Amino acid sequence: MQVHVAYIISPAHTQPNRFTMKPTILVVDDTPENIDVLKGALTPEYTVRPATSGAVALKIACIMPLPDLILLDIMMPGMDGYEVCRQLKANPVTRDIPIIFVTARNSESDELHGLHLGAVDYITKPFRIAVVRSRISTHLALRLATRQLAEQNRLLVDERELIESILLKMRQGDLFHPQHIRSLVSPVERTAGDLLLSVFTPDQRQLILLGDFTGHGLPAAIGGPLVDFILHDMAQRNQPALAIIQSINRQLCDRLPTGLFLAACLLEIQPNRRQAQLWNCGLPSLFWLRQGSVLGEFPSNQPPLGILASLDLAAGVMPLTLQPGDHLYAFSDGVIEVSSPEGTLFSYDRLLPFLQKASLGRIPLEILLEQLTAFSTSDTFADDITLAEIEL
Repeated sequence: MQVHVAYIISPAHTQPNRFTMKPTILVVDDTPENIDVLKGALTPEYTVRPATSGAVALKIACIMPLPDLILLDIMMPGMDGYEVCRQLKANPVTRDIPIIFVTARNSESDELHGLHLGAVDYITKPFRIAVVRSRISTHLALRLATRQLAEQNRLLVDERELIESILLKMRQGDLFHPQHIRSLVSPVERTAGDLLLSVFTPDQRQLILLGDFTGHGLPAAIGGPLVDFILHDMAQRNQPALAIIQSINRQLCDRLPTGLFLAACLLEIQPNRRQAQLWNCGLPSLFWLRQGSVLGEFPSNQPPLGILASLDLAAGVMPLTLQPGDHLYAFSDGVIEVSSPEGTLFSYDRLLPFLQKASLGRIPLEILLEQLTAFSTSDTFADDITLAEIEL
């Protein structure tokens, strides 16, 4: 077999292996003379591990520290280089090690087969040393970049999980008062952009807020603890609902970046549960049902909170005069915007029959998730889904 020589980039361009000061190269060739030549050329700067057969190479490749790169001959007795590559890529321990085939087999089909097996490059003999240097240097640099990217991703995941935990703890879930409420919540991510809050004031008014921040995930969840704090703090001080929603709007305008805002409805029910006030700022229409029939629809008459500091919320209040057994349904747009494979939206037309049955106590709210899943043919949705049934 022909002798082949390779040159690896200087350590100044790559990070040392965690366990050695020099990158490790595994050279696999059944001709000892070829290995001796490569070892002599690489040893001054790299640790060379020789292997004269495929079976030996598979064992050596798993020894720590793992090789940074493998130079692999194809034509070897017993196990050829293709089979060695196949087994290296099938092993989770060694599958990420870059492999360069170095061989006298120079047909296009041979090269395509080697690349299809997972090799990063294919060098045919005879070759020029300058070309070998350039290719090996490139693949070692790519391996370093891949390692750095994986480490950065790991750090980002750790930081994200920490931020999620902080945001979830900042939401005062233990202060949620579930009286007179049934709810369905299906977030896209652990930290949802939707929020559902309920609190009683000292004078026994019930305040219920359903909100939907722009988007979902961490950016959408950032404003949730602020809204939660304002609602609970002002409610405990017996502040009226108008003052509370005005404060939420003002604080969101002052504290959140442009482009992040809150579509929300706020419902204030009087202690006798005969009168209520409602604000709808950017949410889909709320529906008022009595004995299974739609008594009223309350579309948004104000922009979402956090956009205009001078919003005239006093003009947007909608009063309700209630009877026992009345129900109000509020939901985020993720419910009606679930899409079928053909692009059709679930829409109000499909939601209203469900709400009518639910208001009569015939079905649990969880049935809606089954309907949405069947409609979209998927159990994952593009947006957070929140539905609240409020017994008035």
